[in-house]
Amino acid sequence: MTKLYKSFSWLFIFLSAISFAANAQTTGRLNGKLIDATNSKPLDFATIILLNPNNQIIKTAQTDASGSFRMDAIAFGTYSLKISYVGYNPIIRPTTFDAAHTVLSLGSIKMALSKTSVLKEVTVQAKKNTIQLGIDRKSFNVEQSLVSQGGSATDLLSNVPSVSVDIDGNVSLRGSSSVRILIDGKPSLLGGSSIADVLQSIPASSIETIELITNPSSKYDPEGQSGIINIVLKKNSRRGLNGNVSITGGLPNTFNTNVALAYQNKNVNLYGNYSHRYGQRSGSGFSNRTNFRRLSSGADTTFTFNQNSSNTRNFTGDVFKVGMDYNIGEKTTVGVSSNVNLRKRDGGDNGLTQGIGQFGNLNSSIDRNNSEYEKGNNYDFNFDFSHKFKKPQEELTSNISFGRGMEDETQNFNTNTYNYVRTPSSLNNLIQQNLTDGNFRNWNLQLDYTNPLTKTSKLELGYRTTLSRNASDFDADTLNNFGNFVNDPRISTNFVYDEKIHAVYGNYQKQLGNFGVQAGLRAEQALINTALLDSNKTFNQNYFRIYPSVFLTQKFTGEQTLQLSYTRRVNRPRDRQIIPFLDRSDALNYRTGNPSLRPEDVHSFELSYAKYWATTTLTSSAYYRQTNGAIQRITSSYDNTGIQLTRFENVARAITSGLELIGRTEITNKWNATANLNFYNTSVKGDPSLGLADNSGFAWNGNVTTNFPLPFNISGQARFDYQAPQVIAQGKTRTNYGLDAGLRYDFLAKKVASISLNARDIFKTRRFGSITSDPTFYNVTDRRFSSRQVNLTFAYRFGRTLDQMNKKKDRKEEQRDQTPDEPTGGN
Repeated sequence: MTKLYKSFSWLFIFLSAISFAANAQTTGRLNGKLIDATNSKPLDFATIILLNPNNQIIKTAQTDASGSFRMDAIAFGTYSLKISYVGYNPIIRPTTFDAAHTVLSLGSIKMALSKTSVLKEVTVQAKKNTIQLGIDRKSFNVEQSLVSQGGSATDLLSNVPSVSVDIDGNVSLRGSSSVRILIDGKPSLLGGSSIADVLQSIPASSIETIELITNPSSKYDPEGQSGIINIVLKKNSRRGLNGNVSITGGLPNTFNTNVALAYQNKNVNLYGNYSHRYGQRSGSGFSNRTNFRRLSSGADTTFTFNQNSSNTRNFTGDVFKVGMDYNIGEKTTVGVSSNVNLRKRDGGDNGLTQGIGQFGNLNSSIDRNNSEYEKGNNYDFNFDFSHKFKKPQEELTSNISFGRGMEDETQNFNTNTYNYVRTPSSLNNLIQQNLTDGNFRNWNLQLDYTNPLTKTSKLELGYRTTLSRNASDFDADTLNNFGNFVNDPRISTNFVYDEKIHAVYGNYQKQLGNFGVQAGLRAEQALINTALLDSNKTFNQNYFRIYPSVFLTQKFTGEQTLQLSYTRRVNRPRDRQIIPFLDRSDALNYRTGNPSLRPEDVHSFELSYAKYWATTTLTSSAYYRQTNGAIQRITSSYDNTGIQLTRFENVARAITSGLELIGRTEITNKWNATANLNFYNTSVKGDPSLGLADNSGFAWNGNVTTNFPLPFNISGQARFDYQAPQVIAQGKTRTNYGLDAGLRYDFLAKKVASISLNARDIFKTRRFGSITSDPTFYNVTDRRFSSRQVNLTFAYRFGRTLDQMNKKKDRKEEQRDQTPDEPTGGN
């Protein structure tokens, strides 16, 4: 751990040294902001190209979400700056850099729509940066992630800075698994399904970008302890007819396909996307647990369980997205879209557990053979409306979305327990079948209004209602001595979760020179009712809360920005955290939910700093997060036979404070590196009623990604990540690290085709384990999948702009006009 810590520290020193060395050279830089000449709306992802007098490309860039762009480390000389954007007239400006002109600030550049509203053919295309770093958010471009191609959304998230994914597919942001995950800005596609299962079924090829907001303002849903992860599925943004196809094959047993087709003209944007994914994963693990037990007579009856297991999982997923945007006029747009997710999962696990007595004698053994099959689907329908007023940037938007889905699962447990202490030895056989029928639905009603009061101030107002219902019927049947399955009412559960959230918000922004302030309030009324239909028990949580947010931002000279922010957030327990179904798939480790869980109350403070050098960007954030009523996994004795029960409980509070650093540097014109370090301390306040003592400790994680060019149109990417042990309620997790790498070869005219080869977890080092204890037990676990995966992907892009299509049409009409008329003969 110490060597890796030093290595990451030296890496940041190395990146900074490169940056300062570059600044010492005779170079210049330029920056600007691109806006629409009519409504002053920022134009994102516009192409910026710097050409030398021989018309050769020297540098390229793209505007970010705010329309801003910058180019650094420009050698002294004379150039032409070319700016182009779909449907707008291109802009070409001469520029010169010398000792007297090292910085060129272009300010706001207004682009006008072309008269024909079509895009002239672009002969040069610039690649988007892998990651765009802002002081309050990060945007990760999927297309440039070579190591994730051919994988799932889960694989993709594990390669995003600040994000980690455990062996069960649970996602964490800055070390916290309480993160809000959205798809296209909405929770409707996830519904009441297992988030891990949905993410595993979505191919990475169907995703455009991943956005991270670690401390969202009052405008956003306050759900999620550590922030928001928004997964943006692909949608057409180019005019004309265009599309792309890709196909992936890999080991072990991976097959993915993706097809996208879209057409856009001045008034209509039609788009559709289909992705199929099949993957297989196998894994193994062990658990060594010592139970401390002393009888009333004083006799010590300590015993140990050593468990080894193996498992296999097969995943199949199909994802569809179709939609249409229609411009009613110049300022009004309506859109309809639908997402469909179909998935299946099957597999099994086998395990052998040996019970060892105090003197090393074999007391018992448990042979487990389980299988499962699950199928599920989600679909949603969305209606979006947008109207721009005469005043620039004044806008009204609304969304109505409805989502629905189901999950059916069948589990078969076959457990043989041999007891060698009794004379004669005895065998107990348990055969159990679990049938799960889950259904859910979700409504989202949202209205947002933005009014720029002056050139330096803005007011945002909004309303949102979400209505969710999740019904889960767990039916557990046990095989009796007569060979018949009989329902076991002790562990069967019919559970209903009903949630209604009504919210209004107001957000005000004011810029005072280089100082900016943003303050907001979000008021929410939560009506949450859960019910156990079998026992007629109900649990109600109805509460009203105010969620404030404050952001203070100061810009300094030398491309520096400092921001201080505070937000209040909430994390509501859902799914398996609250469903009280007793999972007995492991004969010695039972799991269940807790319907009495309360929502976490989160107070988050963050001090962020961003600095831009000629070739390097550095963002740093010092954060403090206090979670009252923190939800933790708690393990306790189930009975006196050695069985343990894990369930979720609220503890008094948990406090996490840390420092995160993200840096990106352009080592050369085509070679760059991005590194991320996160140091944090976690303390969990104990609870005597749960047998929990206070626990605290320091942890850190880091990763580095580098993109580099190779000869013959080949580009490469490598990524290394490391997670140090992390504090949990009853112990700590174990070290986890791994290396991924990928290559891509671009070919054909304009590089419209590519072949990619990547490998994940090359040295098979990734594992997930923990060490937990209390006065009654000490447990060491280790689990891992055969995570080394090798994928080969072929991708092809095709399409024509409207200008090209019109030219072809004009040529046909011209040829028709030049063809002589046929003679009209007669008798």
